[in-house]
Amino acid sequence: MNAPRWEDLATRARGLATHLLDRSAIASLTAVETVEALGDALRGYGYPLPEGGVTADDLELAVRRQAGSRLRVLARWAGNRSVLLAVIFEDEDRRSIRAIVRGAVQGAPADLRLAGLIPTPALPERALRELAMQPSPGAVAVLLTAWGNAYGTALLREAKATQPDLLAIESCLNVTFAQRALDGARATGSGLVLDYVRDTIDLENATVALMLAAGETDSPGKRAFVEGGRRLALGTFLEAIAAGDAGAAGRRLVTVFRPTPLAAAFERAADASSIEEQLLRSRIAMIRDAERRDPAGPASVLGFALRVRAEVLDVRHAIWGIVLGAPRGSLAGAAVAAGV
Repeated sequence: MNAPRWEDLATRARGLATHLLDRSAIASLTAVETVEALGDALRGYGYPLPEGGVTADDLELAVRRQAGSRLRVLARWAGNRSVLLAVIFEDEDRRSIRAIVRGAVQGAPADLRLAGLIPTPALPERALRELAMQPSPGAVAVLLTAWGNAYGTALLREAKATQPDLLAIESCLNVTFAQRALDGARATGSGLVLDYVRDTIDLENATVALMLAAGETDSPGKRAFVEGGRRLALGTFLEAIAAGDAGAAGRRLVTVFRPTPLAAAFERAADASSIEEQLLRSRIAMIRDAERRDPAGPASVLGFALRVRAEVLDVRHAIWGIVLGAPRGSLAGAAVAAGV
């Protein structure tokens, strides 16, 4: 069986990428002073917002819908070659389910659970909203299982307890993602896609190691490690956890990711959440290098998906920076797109 071809989808992904917000657009958004002005600016960039006054929640919904619409277009162009996009959609679905489960454990309002999520063909906006309204991780698992979603069955095993173990739940989601994404990557016949998936697994393991080293939860040792990466071995993972704090763990992880741009994020790691955006910048830079080497290959498609995620983060920074009264200059400097 011949491996799927990427040329037309890569070309279309590059075309779609021209409609993403560039540095100057992000800078203009972070300069506005009110939510209403930001709504006007986003409407001008094609975001699906009604005319008239808007709230921060209206803007959040528009961000999700815009991102989901862009991925739907990509999926439509892929047609029956959906295997090419499996890693992209699987990663977003895993992130969404993880965020919704965390929100359920914390008892957060549905809108807060949905913040920053990106709809996919498997979990569109309506499905995400229904999941976010569930009262418990077990209810989320039951609903996913009823829909035939692969993450539902895995989640059900861990989430049905009276007091669910959040780390165990997230580990089971990560294992399911790794198995499905690796299978999808191998089916593409692309070494780049397979390496991309393996890097994703490595970075998830590294982030978990930072969290455990900081004592944010009881360490389950090797049970939290997900097989399938290419850089971070189990022994180093355990050494990072044993380092005792996130800074020391980050310094141990730096050596794993050298000489790639990913190493820089771990040099400055204060905690697991603080490095997400730096890692995203680094991954976009790595994919751009791959795209220059092979413009007709899958890098353009992977890069487009990463930049969609970066745009979501940047627009959300603008929204909540205004709501919370953050200095405009600090928002512009924090933009993910400004660093790639």
